[in-house]
Amino acid sequence: MAQKKTPFTGMALSGFCMQVSLLYQAAVPLYEGLSVMAEDAHSDEEKAILTEMANNLRMGYSFSETIKKANCFPSYTEEMIFLGEQTGTLDVTLNGLASHYEKEHKLVEGLRRTLTYPAMMVCMLLVILFVLFVKIMPVFTDVYEQLGASIPPITQAAIRLGGIVSGAALIVIALLAVFVLFVKVSGDSGKRPAFVESILTSITKKSQISQMTALRRFCSIISVTLRCGLRTDQGFELAERMVEHPNVEAQIKIARKAIMEGTTFYDAVKNAGLFNGFDLQLIRVASRAGRLDTILSKIADDYDEKTSEALDAMVARIEPIIVTVLAVAVGLVLLSVMLPLAGVLSAIG
Repeated sequence: MAQKKTPFTGMALSGFCMQVSLLYQAAVPLYEGLSVMAEDAHSDEEKAILTEMANNLRMGYSFSETIKKANCFPSYTEEMIFLGEQTGTLDVTLNGLASHYEKEHKLVEGLRRTLTYPAMMVCMLLVILFVLFVKIMPVFTDVYEQLGASIPPITQAAIRLGGIVSGAALIVIALLAVFVLFVKVSGDSGKRPAFVESILTSITKKSQISQMTALRRFCSIISVTLRCGLRTDQGFELAERMVEHPNVEAQIKIARKAIMEGTTFYDAVKNAGLFNGFDLQLIRVASRAGRLDTILSKIADDYDEKTSEALDAMVARIEPIIVTVLAVAVGLVLLSVMLPLAGVLSAIG
């Protein structure tokens, strides 16, 4: 199935849920509220969607039916709004969705900002080295030959090797960029090849950051569903489809099965291995105090911070490596240039 094209993503989706929640709480007819929102829409596409939704509400469709007919909202949003209507907690559901999508947006933006800087540094390093070894050093070699001197064979071999390695690395980065673009385009079209899914799954399984992101998403989803008065196993079913991490997904499936058999939330997540240590203690206390939704939201925030710290630590390890490699390469280039030059000057003197 092709991915839905929509102007409601990230903070825009969070803002939409928050505005509808305020309309619902203020007892303003939703079709009137959506008509007003359409007047202030940021794009013609958004205005058309909101206007059509307002018209559907005037015709007697429920809000969940209107959302589904719009065909431009995530499946999670559609399901949660439907369940919120059924349980009479639509305002709470929309507030929870607004908070959930705001956190999702901040997480994605944080990942993008954190990874962009080291990626740019690596590309710049490789370009600099490639230019040094392929363009600049041959010029000095020709000059020394004209002066009757020569760069030692070992240095010449190192220069050639440096050019080959840096050029190959640039090619690899270009191929990776093409692969990432292909993954994005195929994901948007809903036709991602099996080999791509296999590669992404393998990377996801080994990534600690990906696992923390999946656990954060799980906590956020369960927190929202509990606030909406839904059954715990329904929340687990939704989370299972949205965590996008094979190991965490398998653990959620085990925990959901245990809950359907009558196991408590604490015992289910503990036996499934979803949490351990202090987080597990918090869940146990919160379960007894009836504050599980609040604690899960707090744990989700903690995973946000842990993810940011892990990314910062990764960048902190990459930066000195890049600087060291660049310094050593430039130092070797300077030595290979200056030593023959010193020999020429001493011969002239």
